[in-house]
Amino acid sequence: MFASLAMAGRYVLPHIPAGVLVCLRVLGAALVLGMVNAAVGGAWVRDRRDLLRIAMLGWLGISANQTLFLYGLRHTTAISATILVTTVPVFTVLGSVLARREPASPLKFAGIGLAGLGAIYLIGPDRISLAPDVALGNGLIVLGMVCYAAYFILAKPVLVRYGSLTVSSHAMLFAAIGVLPFGFGSLAGTEWAGIRGPVWWWVAYIVVFPTILTYLLNLWALRRASSNLVAAYIYLQPLFTAAVAPLVLSGERVTARAALAGLAIFAGLALVITAERRQQRQIPMEPVAE
Repeated sequence: MFASLAMAGRYVLPHIPAGVLVCLRVLGAALVLGMVNAAVGGAWVRDRRDLLRIAMLGWLGISANQTLFLYGLRHTTAISATILVTTVPVFTVLGSVLARREPASPLKFAGIGLAGLGAIYLIGPDRISLAPDVALGNGLIVLGMVCYAAYFILAKPVLVRYGSLTVSSHAMLFAAIGVLPFGFGSLAGTEWAGIRGPVWWWVAYIVVFPTILTYLLNLWALRRASSNLVAAYIYLQPLFTAAVAPLVLSGERVTARAALAGLAIFAGLALVITAERRQQRQIPMEPVAE
């Protein structure tokens, strides 16, 4: 579902500005998740420290991540964007090491370095000078992935005390507050009458699948598994996008540069996973209260 966002976004963004799409996406998800949480009798978070942590989850993992991703997507291709998404596990491991939650190892740093070089090659110093729009788009997406990695690292402690639905509904509410400043001006200037019905169906799809269900399922998984394991499934996104995007989007193709960068990223991530297996443990997490 996350992989499909790059393709669905390419259909919607020519008709709806990125800031407006982010607002529609997050506000719609916050409304639906809040109603569902209330309907099932979900808990409401009142502890100030937990609220602050959940607010950080919403602002980093949703507001900043999705705003940067969609703005970046306007300047790059769906395949390149989704390959850059695979840097999230690298940033997650790096953040865990820097926070001293995961022991460092030469193999792990080798994987981080290799995947990082792959991402740098995809962005390309030549693109910074010769094609600034592409470099800007890729750079924004990488920054969004750093925010998403922080989301993975920060989510586990609060998920020990609250269910995934409660955390996702509260995080989405804070995310809605976070995205309003970016999209408010665009909301007023959008020509709503000119947006056709099929575009609204794509917007609805983006709200339900790459937003509500993906964030809810991510938190459900994070409550039961390590951050590294959950982040590892991001590896599948470029495979899905690379296979489908050329079939449904005109102008999309797998270039030699993207393929080589993707191989470097995948090889680096494989080294990170191998290092974790050799350490015979995952990122240390608090036990989940059942």
